[in-house]
This record gives sequence, C-alpha cells and structure tokens, in this order.
Amino acid sequence: MMRISHTAAGPPMALGLLTLGLLSMASGAWATEAGETSHVLTLERAIEIALDGNRELRISGARLGAAEAGVDEARSFRLPRLELDGVYQRTDNPVLVFSNLLGQSNFQAENFALDSLNEPDPLDNWKARIQLSQPLWTWGRVQGGIEAAGLERDAAGADRRAAHQRVIHRVIESYTGAVLARGQLEVTRESLATARAHVELVGDLRRAGLVVESDLLQAEVRESEVRELTIRAESGAEIATSALNLALGRDLDIAIALPADLAIADDRETASDELSELVARAWSQRPDLEAARSRSAAGERRTRVERAARRPELGLGASYEMNAEDFFGADGDNWAVTVGLSFDLFDGRRGRARVSRAEALANEAGERAELLAQSISLEVRRACFELRAARQRLEQTAKGARLAQRSLEIIADRYREGLTVLTELLDAETALTRSRLRSIAAQRDLLLARATLDLATGDL
Repeated sequence: MMRISHTAAGPPMALGLLTLGLLSMASGAWATEAGETSHVLTLERAIEIALDGNRELRISGARLGAAEAGVDEARSFRLPRLELDGVYQRTDNPVLVFSNLLGQSNFQAENFALDSLNEPDPLDNWKARIQLSQPLWTWGRVQGGIEAAGLERDAAGADRRAAHQRVIHRVIESYTGAVLARGQLEVTRESLATARAHVELVGDLRRAGLVVESDLLQAEVRESEVRELTIRAESGAEIATSALNLALGRDLDIAIALPADLAIADDRETASDELSELVARAWSQRPDLEAARSRSAAGERRTRVERAARRPELGLGASYEMNAEDFFGADGDNWAVTVGLSFDLFDGRRGRARVSRAEALANEAGERAELLAQSISLEVRRACFELRAARQRLEQTAKGARLAQRSLEIIADRYREGLTVLTELLDAETALTRSRLRSIAAQRDLLLARATLDLATGDL
C-alpha cells in the first residue's frame, strides 16, 4: 500500500519545481505475479517517453513550422521580384504579326502594304523576357504583414509550450492513477486476507460451541464482499495501466513496473494572501494566454494591412525582352524602366468589407483573450483551494486509517474473549478498508492537485 513520509518543510520554492521534486518515487518495485521485479518506471522517465513523439506535440510543432514559414513569406514582399518568361507564338493575327515583326526588328517597308497589313502570312515568334519589380511605398502594408506573421509565429510557439504542459499533466494524472489503482488492489488483498482470518476465527469458535452458525455465515458474506472488491480492484489496475500506456503513446498491452508507493513530503502552505500573486503569475506566464494575446495583436496588424491596401502603392519595374523568328535567334531586343502608382478608385466595396472583416476578427481575438484571462483566474483559485483541501483530506484520512486499525485490533481481541458481537467486528474491518482506500486516494489527490495548480499558473 502507499505510505506517507513526512520531511521537514523547507523554504518557499517555485511551484513548478514542486511537482517533479515532490513526486519523487520510492525505490521499491512492483512485483510481478511470478515473484520477480523489473525496472521501475519513474515519473520523470514516463514524462520523457510521453514527450518523445507525442502526436499533439508533433501537430503543434508542424503549426509552428508553418508559422515560421509565414514570417519568411511576409518578409519576402520587401525584396525585389525577378521573373523570367518564355513564350512561343505562331499567328496570322494582323496586330500580333505587326508587333512581333517590330519586336524582332524585322519590319520592312513592304510590310506597310495593305494586303500585308490586313492579311499577313503566319509568323513564328520566340520571346524571352526578364522582369524586375520592387515595391517602393505601400503605406505600411508590407511591414504590417511582417508584424502580423511574427505574432502568429509567437502564438504558435506558445501553443506548443501549452501542449507540452498538457502532456506532462496528463502523464502525472495517468501515472499517479495507475499507482493509486495498484495501491487500492493491495489494500483489498490485505482486507481479503483479514476477512479470511475472521472466517477461520469464527469457524474455530463455532466448532468450540462458543458462537452460533449465523456468525460464521456473516463472516463468509463479508469475505465474499471483499473478494468482489478485489476483483474490481484488479480490473481497475489493468485499466489504469492501459490508460498510462495511452498517455505515453505506447501499445495498451505493455506491462509496466511501478513503485509500490508514492513518497509525499511536506510543501509550503499556500496562504490566502498569496492567491493574487498566483493569479498574477498565471497571467504573465500562461502560454495559452500568451498565444491568445499574440493573436489579438496579430488581428490588429491585419486590420492595418487591409486599411493600407486601400491606399495608393508606388512601385519600380524594369524589364528586358528578346524576340526572334527562330528558337536560337536573337533578331530584336528591348528594355524598359517604369515607376508606377496604382490606386483602386472603386472596387465594389471589397476593400471596405475586408477592413470590416479584419476589425471584427481582431475584436473577437481580443475578447477571447480577455475571457481566457478571467477563466485562468478561476482555474488558479479552484486549483489553489483544491490543493489546500487535498492537504487537509490527506491528514484526516491518514488519521482515520490509524484509528480504524487500532479500533479493529481492540474489537478483535474483545470478540475472541466473547465480549462483543461479530457484527461489530465486521463493521470495524469494513471501516478500516474504507479508511485505507480513502487515504490512498487522498495521497493521489494531493499530488494531482499540485500538478493542476502548476498547470494553472503555467509553472508545470
């Protein structure tokens, strides 16, 4: 069964260190049914296994990679764009033939003849053109896009850290649940042994003529009840092991050697005047809140980008072109340098609609960030009070288990002397089993409450 070990309380320390520091595992191993012991899976090793190749982390990592590529794409709009075009054309279209002849520098005086102009012979034209374009002024559209992409990348990075913490919390929850289930199984097995001993005791007294047959029947009924509890505990232990394998990302049938108990050391009491400090720390370092704030800021930048897109844009262009009638020829070439100003006088209100949409999305992101901040405050408060209650429950259940054990010993001695009835003995044994099960659950609740508070404050 699980045991509680108390150590002297040290100086205050960060809650993030408490979870791993105070969840140190005992050196004992869980024995297999063959009586052998195998290498014990520690909590730290379980977390390493879960983090290595976890699909949720892979997904968040892919999103982060996409966001980083988005930053590179946004920055590329600052750089010049160089394009190379190659076109082959054969046509008897008068306009095209006329322009292609000019481009090839092959236009002759006879090409001015009306018949030649109106009904020219088909002409082959091979054209190659290299073109350079460079934005000169975009009213902050390019810079706003870069800033928005950078904030989206920051949000993706924060999402990945949040996923990292969630995976750790799930491992702690599953790991302590598996140890709890095996501890409960051990308690029920010990209770079954006690119930069997009571059946033997009552049987001896019955054969000696000191008790009636109904006492023996009651003892056997109690043994049957405890056996049922043991069967359920065995099933629960198997399910908890499978759940742990699932959290680790492994096959559900893999056998796991776990410690026989969880060592619990005293930690600092979370005083009520520290609650505001915990909430402030959560607001400053919760990665999911950081992601929400980054997306809200990115929404504001997107709105600026859409507004800038409705303003004139100044750009520089340069091109060099070659035309020839044969593929390997170079009959004519030309070049051009342009400075252009573009402005949409009327776009059917599309630009205004895009601005309105960007503003609405930015407002939504801001409201989500504020709502998340309020929810985090509630999470921290709940986790803080649950930790405090779990610590108190642990003290009470440990005390109750000790009292129930002593009560059973006294009542058992009285029953042997014929000073009490069997019902009192069976009630005492039942009370001991329940108090031990509650004590084990309280230990796990305390460890999980610590991890939940660390998750709520962003310290996990």
